[in-house]
Amino acid sequence: MVATLDACILFQGRLTDLLLNLGEAGTFEPVWSDAIHEEWMKNLSMKFGIPADKISYRRGEMEKAFPVANVAATRALISSVQAFCKTAAQRKDAHVVATAIRAKADVIVTHNIKDFASSALVEFNLSKVRPDNFCVQLLAAQTEKVLKGVSAHRASLKKAAFSPARYLEYLADEKSGVPKFALALEPYLSRI
Repeated sequence: MVATLDACILFQGRLTDLLLNLGEAGTFEPVWSDAIHEEWMKNLSMKFGIPADKISYRRGEMEKAFPVANVAATRALISSVQAFCKTAAQRKDAHVVATAIRAKADVIVTHNIKDFASSALVEFNLSKVRPDNFCVQLLAAQTEKVLKGVSAHRASLKKAAFSPARYLEYLADEKSGVPKFALALEPYLSRI
C-alpha cells in the first residue's frame, strides 16, 4: 500500500516518527512532495521557532530513509484536481491529491479530512483517512509488521525509557493523536 502523508501529519513529530517506523517495517510506502515538505517545515519554524538547520536535518533523514518517497506533481495535474474542489482549502491542498495520483497512492493520511474534495478522490480512485484509523487498519491487516514497527518506534524514544504500558499511554496522548491505535495494541502489550 502506498500512502501520501499530508503536511499536517509530518508537522507532528511524534506521529511522524511512528508512521515512518511503520513504513520502515514494510506496512506501507510513504509518499510526499517538495510542496508537502515546504508546508510542514514552514509551520514548524513559524509556530515553534525551531531552527531551520534542525528542520532541514529532519527532512534529510526522511529522504535518506525513503529515497523514492518524494514525488513531484505537475502543475497541470494540480489544476485538474482543483477543478473538482469546492473550497479554497480544498484548492490549496490539491497538490497533495496530485502527489498521491502521481505516486499511484491508495490513500491520503491527514487530519484535515474536509480539505480533500470527495469528488476528486473518487475521480482518481483515492481515499482519505485520519492517522489513528490508518494505524488501526494497518494493525488489522499486517499485525506482525506493525508490531515490529511499533517496537522500533518505542526503542527510538531516547528521552525516556517507556515500559510497554507507558508507551501505549504515550500513543494515546492528544499530541500523538492515535488513541484508537493505542487501544488496539493493548492485546499485544507483551510484544511491544
